[in-house]
Amino acid sequence: METKKIEISQKTIIFTVGLILSLWFLYQVRSIIILLFIAFILMTAVNPLVKIASRFKIPTILVMLVVYFGLITLISTVIASLVPAVVQQTKDISLALPTYMHNLEDVFNTQLDPNVAGSYLSSIPSNLLKIAAGAFSNIMNVLALFFMAYYLVLERPKLHRYLLRLFDNDKDQESRAEALVLAVERQVGGWVRGELVLMLIIGVMTYVSLILLGIPYALPLAVLAGILEAVPNLGPTIAAIPAILIGLTVSPIIGLGALIASIVIQQVESNWIVPKVMQSATGTEPLVTIVVLLIGFTLGGVAGAVLSMPIYLTIQTVVTAMAANKK
Repeated sequence: METKKIEISQKTIIFTVGLILSLWFLYQVRSIIILLFIAFILMTAVNPLVKIASRFKIPTILVMLVVYFGLITLISTVIASLVPAVVQQTKDISLALPTYMHNLEDVFNTQLDPNVAGSYLSSIPSNLLKIAAGAFSNIMNVLALFFMAYYLVLERPKLHRYLLRLFDNDKDQESRAEALVLAVERQVGGWVRGELVLMLIIGVMTYVSLILLGIPYALPLAVLAGILEAVPNLGPTIAAIPAILIGLTVSPIIGLGALIASIVIQQVESNWIVPKVMQSATGTEPLVTIVVLLIGFTLGGVAGAVLSMPIYLTIQTVVTAMAANKK
């Protein structure tokens, strides 16, 4: 029986080692790549404002500063108005918990341990402070994101030049590259606009339900729900917790009503509003939107769910452009 000799060329070995090192490097800097992609998303959202401002000779840096300060002010206002309220309301619930438990025992004819719920409630204020401290500790990443987005806006007129190699055999490579950047910008920008619409819809729905239930702090709670709409699945759940807690301080029935309202809003949002809005904003079919969000959440958790749609839209647009280029 003849023994076949397999020879591996030096070039193959160098290529394989280079590929492994490249993948290792990309994995090590994955957080920077994600940050750069988020900056690109922010650039697609801000660029239309920059174009309008340029017609009136308003500097780009001024537009970016207004956008940044607006975002920071909005988020800071919501946190500043809600955190003290939730802490105080949690203390009130803890004090009234034995009475609530006694009433529930009479209704359901069972024995409940108030210490279990009490220990959970007492941990909520400290958890909120930990979340706020964690957000503050990431201030350097936020600043880096803002600077990246600013320089991407400045580089936007020349951005297509980085993609010229994708169209080497095309006589109109520069126009094709610019068309690809515009297509990605249009799709990702559509996603951003769709997210803003979703935030508005969820914020209004939450505000109306809280007003009907007579829950205090309805406006900041609704704004919080709208902001956290950007985090699929987990965001609406987090936003519902303070509303339920504050509702419980009014009465157990109101707290239960807040829970039911949040569940209804979440179900309508995830199964109908999100797919329909994204279909209108990006042209993506509702089933595809749901599958992409689920895959993103499974692979990357919260960050994966947030970035799954813009990543999908970017890949889809690039693949479509490359397929058209080969014809």
